[in-house]
Amino acid sequence: MNARRTRPAAWLVFLLLSTAASAQPQAGHPALAGHAIVLDAQGKLLSWVQPQDRAYAEVARLAFSYLLERMPVEANGLPTIYTYCCFDGSTLRGTGWPHNPVAVNAGLALGASAYYRYSGDERVVRLAGALLTHHILNGSTPAGWDWSAVPYASSDHGAVRYRGAFDFAYDRQNPGRGDGYGVIEPDKLGEAGVAYLEFWKLTGQPQYRDAALACARALAHHVRTGDGERSPWPFRVYAETGIVREEYCANVAPALRLFDELRRLSLGEQADFERARGLAYEWMMAHPAKDDSWANYFEDIPWQAKPSNLNQYDALEAARYLLETGGPGALEAARHAVEWTERTFGGDLEKEKEKGVQWGAIAISEQLGYMYKMGSHTSRFGSVQALLAEKTGDAVAKDKAFRSLNWASYMCDERGVVRVGPVEPSIWFSDGYADYVRHFMAGMASVPEWTPRAESHLLRTSSTVKTVSYSPARVAFSSFDDEGTAVLRLAFVPSAVLAGGAPLPASGDLSSPGWSFDPATGVLRLRYAGTHAVEVRGGPGTTLKRR
Repeated sequence: MNARRTRPAAWLVFLLLSTAASAQPQAGHPALAGHAIVLDAQGKLLSWVQPQDRAYAEVARLAFSYLLERMPVEANGLPTIYTYCCFDGSTLRGTGWPHNPVAVNAGLALGASAYYRYSGDERVVRLAGALLTHHILNGSTPAGWDWSAVPYASSDHGAVRYRGAFDFAYDRQNPGRGDGYGVIEPDKLGEAGVAYLEFWKLTGQPQYRDAALACARALAHHVRTGDGERSPWPFRVYAETGIVREEYCANVAPALRLFDELRRLSLGEQADFERARGLAYEWMMAHPAKDDSWANYFEDIPWQAKPSNLNQYDALEAARYLLETGGPGALEAARHAVEWTERTFGGDLEKEKEKGVQWGAIAISEQLGYMYKMGSHTSRFGSVQALLAEKTGDAVAKDKAFRSLNWASYMCDERGVVRVGPVEPSIWFSDGYADYVRHFMAGMASVPEWTPRAESHLLRTSSTVKTVSYSPARVAFSSFDDEGTAVLRLAFVPSAVLAGGAPLPASGDLSSPGWSFDPATGVLRLRYAGTHAVEVRGGPGTTLKRR
């Protein structure tokens, strides 16, 4: 069978029953993933979390609360997320399937950084930092290998040390599901490198910076000129020898992000990094951005002879990168990738009996090899549509984002247990946490009105937030860089905005340091320079009253 997460039939029936039993809808009401659906006056989907403005933040809180407060410790002495890809919805114990630690640890690190900025909850930083440290110490290839000191993308379930996952294949005519021992996935070096660099900026610990540089150096050393069948880096490669196992992977956006940030910070071998970035960007724009060959990402898919197993992950993360960075043809390419994703993965599924549009919400499938509708990928689609709406003012994109994020919210239950989807109910740390929470955070950053009305939150900053504190009429934060921009939603009217203790001017033009505030929405936008410290103050009687 080619389905990505095929389970034994008895196990699947048990999980279906145990998951369904955790949240029963009221009699007579239609349900989605165990929740009674909530519709607006037009019959379109709202979140099960009400009021609506609290929905996305509450889903993020619930998901992190499970990881922080309810996740068990396994027989190997580690919490489940360290060594298992997925867990049982009843026992909460890890289950037997190859683990995908880069997708989990890197994605969770980025989500944790965003959630810490939003909430001030330092526990999420400690959680994600411990996972990254474990990966560096127990999941990196040996020094002296052709690809040295870089992270393994997969591991056997329950294995404390990562070294790739056992491959049931004996040859290419009999492919299995694991990468194979000693096999890495170079695209995951980009993802891990971005996360490592973020946590160096967040914590100041040099081990993360050094790990990020190791990823960038390996990518720069091995980059090649790609074509229609060979990407700039192979999808799977034996790390010790450099022998390629699988040639093609279109997930190059994370590597581009890594090289961009290292260039901005003047870290590492700039000429080598710039050459690698140029080859990867040119290839992306010449091949998948034009011919939609967005193939290969997932760690447990058998070897493919051709780039035929298309997926939404590569396309949407490329679209996000292009929308954020701009450049010639970027907006057009990003729109095309988003529209292609909707056409390819947003349609009806006869076999799985799932509609592509459910109560006005577009639900997204993962990949051609596994077409169930899933919360993580629908939330990704929603967050990229929200960014597109932010950049262009496209009201249709904004509504698509809203409905898809609402649909994705139903996958999280009151315990913070996040299932893959309404029909495929398994529970994965990547799909349910690392590649889920971060998209709700991104959606709120693009559309501040989707955050709680009577609360103050830091939604977006151009620089990593190292510390943040909240009080009823004050928000203060410090950033890695000594200049930057920020977007906040406030519960009070600001009386002063200080940068390094000095007041910034109120101004409608933020091309230079200053701030502007919209009392109708409670949204504050600011720019600062020459300091790492920013403080927003409200005076007496300045609390906003919103419906």
